[in-house]
This record gives sequence, C-alpha cells and structure tokens, in this order.
Amino acid sequence: MNQSLKYYFALARSNESLHPNIVRDLKFFLQCLEVSDVILALEDEANLSAEESIKINAFFESYLYGIPIDYILNESEFMGYKFYVDSRVLIPRPETELIVEWVLNLSLNKNAKIFEVGTGSGCIAISICLKNKDLKIIATDFSDSALEVAQINRELHNVKNVTFIQSNWMACSVENSLDLVISNPPYLKSDDPHLSNLKHEPVMALVCENGNQSFFEIASHSINSLKLGGKIIFEHGCSQAEEVSNILKKLGFKNIATKKDLQGLDRYTYANK
Repeated sequence: MNQSLKYYFALARSNESLHPNIVRDLKFFLQCLEVSDVILALEDEANLSAEESIKINAFFESYLYGIPIDYILNESEFMGYKFYVDSRVLIPRPETELIVEWVLNLSLNKNAKIFEVGTGSGCIAISICLKNKDLKIIATDFSDSALEVAQINRELHNVKNVTFIQSNWMACSVENSLDLVISNPPYLKSDDPHLSNLKHEPVMALVCENGNQSFFEIASHSINSLKLGGKIIFEHGCSQAEEVSNILKKLGFKNIATKKDLQGLDRYTYANK
C-alpha cells in the first residue's frame, strides 16, 4: 500500500528523539527524488507512486539502522563538488577542505610533484586538480576497494591529472622526487570511544596501531622521498599535534608548526625537509 507524504513526515517526527536530523534528511532525500519544494513545504496528503514509496521505505530502514545519509544517497559534498561515496570509503569531512585550500595557496609551479597518501574517495586529490588544472597528483591507498570509489569519482569529474595507485603507504615513491606530501591517515586507537559513532565507516581508514603508527610510517618514507625543502602536511586528531610534531622532529624535519581548524582545534601539522 502506498503511503502519503504526510505519513512519512509523521513517521520521521516520531523518531526525532533518537535521530534529531531525520526530518531535515528526509526532505533532502525527497528533493533527490525530485519531489517539488511546494509539496515538501506543505507536507500534504499527496500520494506517492509505488516506486517512490519503495525508495522512501528503504530510506527509513537504512536511516533508522544508523547508516549515514551520505551512504544512503551515495553522495557527499566536498569543496562544492559532489562525490560518490559508499561504505568502502570514509565520508569526507568539512575540516579536510582546509587542506585543499592550503595546498592551493602554496606557491607550487605546474611541474610540482604532489603525493597524497590514503586517498580514500579521492576527494582531496580530485578537488585540488579541479581547482588548479596545472597541478598533477599521485594518490595512493592500500585498499583496492577504496580505489574503485576514487576511480568512479575521477571519471565523474573527468579529471585527467590525478593518478591513483594501490600501494602500502609510500612504497611506490622515488627518493628525492616529491615537492609535497599530504595525508589524512588513520589516527584512532582501536578502543577510541568515537568509533561507536563511526561503525558504518571502514575501520581500516580510521584505526592504526597506537593511533600514531600511520604518521610515523608516512613521515619515515617522506623524509627520503621529498626534495630538500619539500613540505609534508598531516591532518590529525585535535589532541595529537604534539605527538605528530615529535615524530617529525625525530625524523629530521624542520620548521614544524600546527594550524587550527575552523573550530579552533589543533588539526593540521606541517613541516619541511
């Protein structure tokens, strides 16, 4: 039996105590089904087609199970672009956009060699190359399934200046060849309480040994792969700035500094070889 739009809004509001954003997300989902803004505003008795009802019922089933709206829609916005996402990759976070803006503001020439480690959906590398078509990026990930998503996004945006490679950290990099290394690697410990809110996202992209092994591995490769004066940029947890800085210092990096995100939290650490 097909239900009316009014029924689904009532169902959403009955679940607001556990899912505070469900009405907002239902409206967004219905917009994706091309339900008109007028009908949405009225939340009227308009009957839905059998196909629409099936899709909305599937939305509720997934949403009430805790699956993020980005995975339900297979879409996430980053830097003003729409990216395909599913449970093979992390959902892009707004704070990561600052890395893209940072890279774009660096004085990099068009022959600069940029290397991203742990690309996931490819949103960082692709966004940089969409904003500056002169730059070329090699982006790696250990996960073949994550790279399948990155390739979907590469084709979606028709980007030619990004190369995706399956690699364990930076095993494919060449000594003294890179101008810039960027990474938002796994940085949670396996017992981190935040994981309870991230249970539908890939653990491999979230967790690493001691919460800091990824920084050590990437920085160890980078100190050899970067040219003299080359830069490394990490995104990390808001309590990890000192820990990451110490790793970089011990490996011989210079000019180590930390930047804050839009919430005023220590989120990015960078250094030069």
